[in-house]
Amino acid sequence: MIYMDERCAQLLCKLISAEKPIKISDLALMLGVSARTIRYDLDKIDEFLRHNQLPQLSRKPNAGIKFVGSSEQKNEVLTLISNINSYNYILTPRERQNAILIELLQAENYITIEYLTEILSVSRGTIINDLRKVKVWLTRYNLKLKSSPRYGIKIEGSEKDLRKAVVALLTDNMEIEKALKIIKTPLSRQINVVMDQQIKKLFEDLDIGVIEETIRMAERQMETVFSDGAYSELVIHIALAIKRIQIGRNINIPKDELASLKFTKEFAVASRIAQKLERHFSIKIPIDEIGYITVHLLGGKVTATNTWVKENWVKLQVVTAKIIESVQSKMGVDFSADNELYKGLMEHLGPTIYRLKHDLPLKNPILDEVKENYSQIFQVVKKSLRALEEFVGSKINDEEIGFITVHFGAALERNKAKNKAVCRILVVCGTGVGTTKLLSSRIKAEFNGVEIVGSVASHRVKEMLSKNKVDLIVSTVPIPGDNVPEVLVNPLLPREDIVRIRRLIERCLPAKDVTNKMNNKTVYLEEILKIIQKHCKIGCRSGLVNDLAKYLNIPSNKGLKGVVQPLLKDLLTEKTIKLNVDAKNWEEAVRIGGDILVKNGFVEPRYVDAMVRNVKEIGPYIVIAPGIAMPHARPEDGVKQVCMSLITLKKSVEFGHSKNNPVSVVVCFGAIDNSTHLKALSQLVELLGSMRIVDKIKNVRTVDKVLALIN
Repeated sequence: MIYMDERCAQLLCKLISAEKPIKISDLALMLGVSARTIRYDLDKIDEFLRHNQLPQLSRKPNAGIKFVGSSEQKNEVLTLISNINSYNYILTPRERQNAILIELLQAENYITIEYLTEILSVSRGTIINDLRKVKVWLTRYNLKLKSSPRYGIKIEGSEKDLRKAVVALLTDNMEIEKALKIIKTPLSRQINVVMDQQIKKLFEDLDIGVIEETIRMAERQMETVFSDGAYSELVIHIALAIKRIQIGRNINIPKDELASLKFTKEFAVASRIAQKLERHFSIKIPIDEIGYITVHLLGGKVTATNTWVKENWVKLQVVTAKIIESVQSKMGVDFSADNELYKGLMEHLGPTIYRLKHDLPLKNPILDEVKENYSQIFQVVKKSLRALEEFVGSKINDEEIGFITVHFGAALERNKAKNKAVCRILVVCGTGVGTTKLLSSRIKAEFNGVEIVGSVASHRVKEMLSKNKVDLIVSTVPIPGDNVPEVLVNPLLPREDIVRIRRLIERCLPAKDVTNKMNNKTVYLEEILKIIQKHCKIGCRSGLVNDLAKYLNIPSNKGLKGVVQPLLKDLLTEKTIKLNVDAKNWEEAVRIGGDILVKNGFVEPRYVDAMVRNVKEIGPYIVIAPGIAMPHARPEDGVKQVCMSLITLKKSVEFGHSKNNPVSVVVCFGAIDNSTHLKALSQLVELLGSMRIVDKIKNVRTVDKVLALIN
């Protein structure tokens, strides 16, 4: 009997697919073993080939190792490898346990221990020992192993937990993108044959290409781009759902959650996905399964905001601001001028919060490297997430902390990048927005004369190249070949990767432009304000900051370190509060609140029109809580300075919100940038978060009493 272990199978596949001989030293490097081990493995392979009457390996000194058989013989070898089973391959205990889990997770009913001993070629005692480990693993996902003397064993638990366990089984052993690649790739072209066979068994006879088409359709309809990880996870979740539906195992979603999902744009997209899948796979997809797809669309790491994010925009802004404030206070670093950090982190936190609230874990493939290379930032971020934990109602796991950490790592790196770009670089990552920003910032910090054209997931590279001139692609994942030079790097850009990138950049730029750094003097508004405050009494701090910024042609929050952010009491004053207002409908209520801002010179009249237009175009997401609406528009729509107005209505009006109607308190506000308004907004959310105070505001008859509540 001839045995071949997993490493030998990998080695033989590598040699068969190679176009030229490979040196033993290179094979040792590929597989992470010694040259002596490779020589022993080559002897085993020769014995395997000889036993199957196939040509042995060609070994030439100074040239390398090569399989010299014909195409037919290569295919015969690949077929033999793809048919490797327990009779000629010795499984490790972990591989056996994974195989048992896969058999149990896909079984329609009971399976017997005898069946497992037969397919794995081990004793009954070995299977029973393995089942003890399997039971422990299942408890992590609220699943139990039920045993019946007459029928055998099977898994018991909710369908949702079972599906979560399947995805976890994949991600425990590899990155989700690799799992998808295995599912799509024919066995004859795979390397880890035994493990790959087990994974493919979960999704056999399923057309993955059709599912991928539906995800790309979803991206177009949602006007967003999923990260490679989220894209792969969506494909696998939907593929798994189809397999479970085919055997009559449907998921159940609570009625109230399903009702709220129906009002999202993502539910409409999920419904169209379901229609396409129903036609192709000849199945009927229940409405709960459409809700399940919706949850995963909402929980995906997207680069653009979605309906759920829009409906929770106020809380997201406040949570983002509190995290940044906490991190910068602990690190002694000022992030107040970094709009990119604020915007990127808020975009990241939207789907993150949704995932955490719906218990949708996301694997972080670079977590270990983040902990090692950014250990201090990681620990600071971990201690700075109280606002996020309060929002989601649970502790934040290290996977999510790692993603948040790279946003702050990118912010620190951005401080080093200040030079005009010449060489146009496209950054490609599979792990998400934070990683691309970190890598982009590292590149800009290390090299002068570069411009980051964009940062995209790997499945969007061709589209990006068709629209932009790109001189160099820096990627963390392998991508299909193109005419543009490409370099594959670690997301954290170690020194050896920097050297490789430098060589390629120097082809675009003179060497002196790559290495020379410039130090530009920066005008800080904070220093100017200190001088003014020393000699004068400042009447309206935010207005002064805004006017100085315009005159000096610098960002209004550059170098302010948070000290000029107005408080709620600075914005809601006797001039900006109006009580017991008579409004016929929502539009009139918005215009009355907006006119207060216009009369005080805080906004232009067109800003009021923009607030009304936003509600008409985007919907009543501005109704942020029961009875409370917060209309707003963009700074460029005519905001002169940070401002707020508050009106209470004599008679409540309908805004069209599914849960928070009718509205009796309207707070209009205008922002000049991403951050100056955040302290006041945070205080407003805290104020309106108390129903006792909201009821008092609704019922008081004098502005003085409202001001007392604010103070």
